[in-house]
Amino acid sequence: MGLSSEILSILSSRGASSIEYLRQRLGANSRDIEAAVSRLNQSAPFITRSESEIFTLNQVSDGLSSEKIRAQLGCSADRFILEVVSTTASTNDDLLSMIREGRAQNRLIRVAETQTSGRGTKGRPWISVPGGSLTFSILRSVTDTSLLKDISSLPLVVGLSLVRSINASADIDCRLKWPNDILFQRKKLGGILIESTSINRQCFVVIGVGINVCVPKALLEDINQPAIDLHSLGASIDRNILIGNMLIELDNLLDRYFVDGFDYFRKEWCAMHAYHNQMVSFALPDGRRVEGEVIDVDSNGALVLNINGKVRRYISGEIQLNK
Repeated sequence: MGLSSEILSILSSRGASSIEYLRQRLGANSRDIEAAVSRLNQSAPFITRSESEIFTLNQVSDGLSSEKIRAQLGCSADRFILEVVSTTASTNDDLLSMIREGRAQNRLIRVAETQTSGRGTKGRPWISVPGGSLTFSILRSVTDTSLLKDISSLPLVVGLSLVRSINASADIDCRLKWPNDILFQRKKLGGILIESTSINRQCFVVIGVGINVCVPKALLEDINQPAIDLHSLGASIDRNILIGNMLIELDNLLDRYFVDGFDYFRKEWCAMHAYHNQMVSFALPDGRRVEGEVIDVDSNGALVLNINGKVRRYISGEIQLNK
């Protein structure tokens, strides 16, 4: 994590800090801290510096509001139990805790303005920015355990629903990266983290979503792959409207998915895959790497590659994007 990212992380959890506190906490000199803050402010005025040397984290857009989200949901609002909080460690962890404590409620939505310990796949950190990110999690209960036998395809369906919503709401053309990323011109715009658990024969799925809305360029540059936000694409949309559209689209697709499976969406998903019929470098879980052409995803959501004329199917791994 670079210095700019570390400063943003501290301010996200504290709201404001003195330059002296940042110096001691980060082991950096004042000049480097000031330069890092300047980098953070390149895209928008994320941080304000007072005459008393206090750095304050600004919210760069209107705040998230349960009332505004419900207004966007319209007649669908009664489907959901909506919670909007200013700060939490992780919306996924919040819902998983509720499940363990016996407080799980189907279609419970947890939305956070700031996540201090947000994470993506493989435990990678996901730093959210007040007013600049959209981070939320959805809890779905599944009564028929057989529906979870092909759960590996669920991230693909979630991704498809998000791409539909973003493209319609922001008037852009984002795409998918197998299995759980949202891209614009091969730069990461958002990601999905799905976790499932069973208690007393009841199955639960927690779907976490993170979208870059207006993120400091310095933070995007610190990510381990090319990344982008909606702001830099000229897409200006109220996050309350965007999340409302996402929830409706996703809920409808999940209802269909739990009845018909991934095959119902497979053709559309392939059409939206940024790497369909492309040569890719694919990293396997054991550290090996293979080169092949993406030719399909199967009915279980596995990636199908043509490697030197041989068809190979992979249920886990990562398409590598070079910076």
